[in-house]
Amino acid sequence: MSFANIKLLSVLWIIFIVTQCIGIESFWFARDLLEQGQGWRLLSAHFIHANLIHLLLNMLALALVLALYDRVFYWSEWLVLIICSALIQSMVLYLYIPKVSYYVGFSGVIHSLYVAGAVRLVANAQERAFGVVLLCLVTLKLLTEGFGQGISVTEKLIGGHVLTEAHLMGAIIGLIFSVGMIVVKEIQFRLNT
Repeated sequence: MSFANIKLLSVLWIIFIVTQCIGIESFWFARDLLEQGQGWRLLSAHFIHANLIHLLLNMLALALVLALYDRVFYWSEWLVLIICSALIQSMVLYLYIPKVSYYVGFSGVIHSLYVAGAVRLVANAQERAFGVVLLCLVTLKLLTEGFGQGISVTEKLIGGHVLTEAHLMGAIIGLIFSVGMIVVKEIQFRLNT
């Protein structure tokens, strides 16, 4: 993994651990507290976890995604995607899924990173087949979750409900982000030639 991605991963892991030590209640997505003006929770909810197992699963998944897609995006692009994904997911949860009173976890953002990286590989002729396989795998996972399968083990591990809507939203955000980046770079290339 590149040194820049190792630094990004280390900073995110430190944030995860510090927020976990401070306490879930200070950071989680809590609809009633958001309505009282605690807007930071739209971002901070994604950096807190239900318990230690949930935290470790998300830390491991983040490391795997950044290692899998090392050098696909600059660290600053990863950071923009992380922040945008977290905020957009929280806004959608708040505005359009009123049944969600509380939310914690980074898995929706991880889905954004995973899909964005896979789409970027598809855009590269040498890695296209690998990118297609990765997109097929995440599509199968999302379809399985959509039909109510494949999450019971995770729910048992973390001791809570898995909000599969966050996974789907994250995947869509990652797709839009990556396609947008490809379009912007193509426009820049054409303007410079």
